[in-house]
Amino acid sequence: MFRYLGSFSQSFTLALMLWPFVSLLLTLPIVAFVYHRNHRLSFTSAFSAYVAVLYALGLVAFTMYPMPDDPTLFCATHNLAPQLDILRFIQDAQTGLYGVLQLVMNVVLFMPLGFMLCRWAGWRFWVTSAFALGCSIFIETSQLTGIWGIYPCAYRQFDVDDMLTNTLGAMLGYACALLYTKLVPKKAKQLTGMNMRPGFVHRMVSMCIDFLLIALVYVPLSILYIFLFYLVFKSTGDGHYVWLSLTVEPRVLDYMTWITAALSFLLFEVWIPWRHHGQTLGCRYTHMTIETRDRSRGQRIAFYAIRTLFFGVIFGGLATNHPIWGWTLLALLIFWLVKKCMPWDLVPGTDPQTPPTSPQPQVSTLPEPNLQR
Repeated sequence: MFRYLGSFSQSFTLALMLWPFVSLLLTLPIVAFVYHRNHRLSFTSAFSAYVAVLYALGLVAFTMYPMPDDPTLFCATHNLAPQLDILRFIQDAQTGLYGVLQLVMNVVLFMPLGFMLCRWAGWRFWVTSAFALGCSIFIETSQLTGIWGIYPCAYRQFDVDDMLTNTLGAMLGYACALLYTKLVPKKAKQLTGMNMRPGFVHRMVSMCIDFLLIALVYVPLSILYIFLFYLVFKSTGDGHYVWLSLTVEPRVLDYMTWITAALSFLLFEVWIPWRHHGQTLGCRYTHMTIETRDRSRGQRIAFYAIRTLFFGVIFGGLATNHPIWGWTLLALLIFWLVKKCMPWDLVPGTDPQTPPTSPQPQVSTLPEPNLQR
């Protein structure tokens, strides 16, 4: 058994190494969608999202890696022909414990997929089975083609029995999900209205969406600036560029990039929420507002000034790869754990409300307050 599992140790290590970095990117859209659909994120939903990402990365690592280190030597000494006998698994099971474990692990490998598609996605049995079969066919074909030509030859055998056992595993996982649902029924999680008391995670998910939108604006514009600059300006050979009678240095591009980034940041994090009752585009998608109480014009200016300062430091740190963004986030997290609100939430309002002490968000179904005083 240890000999069989040991053949996957390198693959499993790779999955664990990639998980902290890739899982954040893959989990954010899932979490954002959960907020969009349910107006909140429970611990179970967050845990489920991380498990799904971890499983997906592990599935890729188990089935695609490791690849032989010397492609030329391996391809010259190996010729892995496809195994197309659908009854070969009977002979494999008779070879001993290793053959049995190989069959069992192929079944177990796809059981989580069937469970998740039934319990979390709500797919039907035949759709789940067809999807699992399609995934298995894709994996086996990738192995046969050397990940579609990346590797010069097939480094693992295409086995039709793997497709059968993988699909069987998804079916068993689906059955387990049905049984689990009977024992632990799903709870209705969908809420309506706007979340007037978003939690820390909810706020951070909205922030990530906004920062992504900001990057989608200023990065293409910056690339356009650079392209036009070198298209119009001609080098003088001494580090300067000239167009007509105007002589500039290349660092002017840095200034233009920073100005574009700053204007994009102010557009998404100040102007849009100011005009839309405290809702950035990320907040609108996740159904929350950053303004938890009604404030006068002067109080709103103070509110946005403090928030812009903190978020500006985070955005600038991320843009320049400076660790200050991490320390700022940590400081905000500690502040939240102590006060159950953000620093800018302490700006008094005309209708003060006590910051929430319960982790459960309060969702308002009433008309939005007038914040344009």
